[in-house]
Amino acid sequence: MRRLAAALVVALAATLAPPGACRAEERVLFSYPIFPAQPSYRIVNVDAAKREVLVTPAERAGGFMAPTEGPGILVVPSRAGNRPDTVVRIEVAEVLDDGSLRATFGQGAAGVVATGPALVARPFAGDISVQGAEPKMASTKSLRALPDVVRSAAEAPAAAGNVVDAVSAARAAARRVSSMNNLKQLALAMHNYHDAYGHFPPAAVIGPDGRPWHSWRTLLLPFLEEANLYKQYDFGQPWDAPANLAVAKKVPKVFQDPIAGLKDGSTSYAVLVGDDTLFPPGKNPKMATADDTQAAGGGGTRMTEITDGTSNTIMIATVAPERKIAWTKPEDIVVGPEGPSIGTPDGIAALHTAGSGKGAIVAIADGSVRMLAESLDKGILASIASRSGGEVVDYDSLAVEGADESAGGMRAIKIVAGADGTPTLELP
Repeated sequence: MRRLAAALVVALAATLAPPGACRAEERVLFSYPIFPAQPSYRIVNVDAAKREVLVTPAERAGGFMAPTEGPGILVVPSRAGNRPDTVVRIEVAEVLDDGSLRATFGQGAAGVVATGPALVARPFAGDISVQGAEPKMASTKSLRALPDVVRSAAEAPAAAGNVVDAVSAARAAARRVSSMNNLKQLALAMHNYHDAYGHFPPAAVIGPDGRPWHSWRTLLLPFLEEANLYKQYDFGQPWDAPANLAVAKKVPKVFQDPIAGLKDGSTSYAVLVGDDTLFPPGKNPKMATADDTQAAGGGGTRMTEITDGTSNTIMIATVAPERKIAWTKPEDIVVGPEGPSIGTPDGIAALHTAGSGKGAIVAIADGSVRMLAESLDKGILASIASRSGGEVVDYDSLAVEGADESAGGMRAIKIVAGADGTPTLELP
């Protein structure tokens, strides 16, 4: 996993959109990518007397490369309930067999480090979010020159109303990025499925009784590190058979958008089903008998059939939570001759906001993730939904202000030196 992460860093520099240029009197000392934008570790024990801390990896680590023994940074909340917004310089003394780290911190951080979520990193030198930047690990000397604590400029006093607005905006951004990351994982799984079978999964597998039995979501499970759940699902029975309904209760988190607030086995994501979409109903394979489980590997669109190009075709979209689609159920967004719609009950759901806009998050067939404005012209939307209409999409003209969809949800934290040399933390 770490080898893969290291390789991704090189590509990351070319894909990260700068969150905003630094002022002329500032310079970026260190930076570190976050994917997904969530804490990668959890502090489980703090010995204030010895100034020692024990951190353990979160269930799904959000950072690229944790430090080995030596200097690093620990990003922690400035107060309970906050997202991590304060950097503590640490010295990793030991890496345990389970990936946990024992580290020490300076006297100045004695009142800052507490149990809870955190991000642990060995940052890069300079600003890796600048296009064309060459990632270079920060030197030991430069890291040890940091003060014990580096605080975020956002901690400056603010009016109560501004604080509420900022917290609300931060939460909305976190949910948006989380949904984009879900779609990024699903799109990657789609491509891995294509690599394995020579085509994308069909939207549904038709049972011997002529009814849709299985969804593309169940077919993707082995490519989402859900092999055990895949084995529990019985492809010899329809999705709503009692045994498979029991599996439906074990919904993988990647199928649920955090903004939807789903508490059951419902999904937030669906493919577009239509004659000229990436998932035409004519590609759905039919099982000859209940034992014909091999049919699940048939059907599906090949990459060569996307004549519009993968960058101009929608792969997966968000559905309204009110539809209550079980993630195992072969039900998706049906696209008619006029194309899909955004913001309608049966269309693509516009659940997220960014800046002053509201829109729908979609995964494109090339693996990128975009946010389309709710007010997008229906003709343009129809052209993005089709796989062979001959259209070329100008995404720059469709962008929702503040969505930063071209970055695919990736962000970087930065430690910036001001004119007086004092370092401060900049958060994405």
